[in-house]
Amino acid sequence: MAKRILVPIVPDVTADYTLAAISAARIARKTGGMVRLACLMPLPSPRVDDHDRVVSDTDREMDRLTAQAEMRLRAMTAEMEGVPVETVIRFGRPRVELLREVEVFAPDLVALATPLASGAGSRLRAWLLRRAAIASKVPVALLPLPMAGAGARSSGAVVAPALR
Repeated sequence: MAKRILVPIVPDVTADYTLAAISAARIARKTGGMVRLACLMPLPSPRVDDHDRVVSDTDREMDRLTAQAEMRLRAMTAEMEGVPVETVIRFGRPRVELLREVEVFAPDLVALATPLASGAGSRLRAWLLRRAAIASKVPVALLPLPMAGAGARSSGAVVAPALR
């Protein structure tokens, strides 16, 4: 029984993680559990202008990305209808941060969002996160992740068999 469900979210402009979050919320609702949305982002480099002058240092970039991620996570949380939700934003290598989050949160289930149809980069990222989650000895459920604007909001959300 999954009382604590961790949903790792990596920044990807082509994917809509809302369906995966709603699927995790359905599992949590049935088991009386809670969901933790963990946004895992790489450490940003300083932003420079055309003349190589630093416009925004790493700390300011992290603040900007954090504000964007918080807005996105709030929107996802609003669609989860009554399920207790925690959110966290972590900067670093997604695989390492996922292992840390598993250690800190101690979930009963890691719900990984996997792209239904994507490029090699998205598949590689999903594969690395899957390996990290499996290495943590926590069961893993693969949730569907449609591309943004695909129109497949919450219909047909099915959890694939969990891995151990």
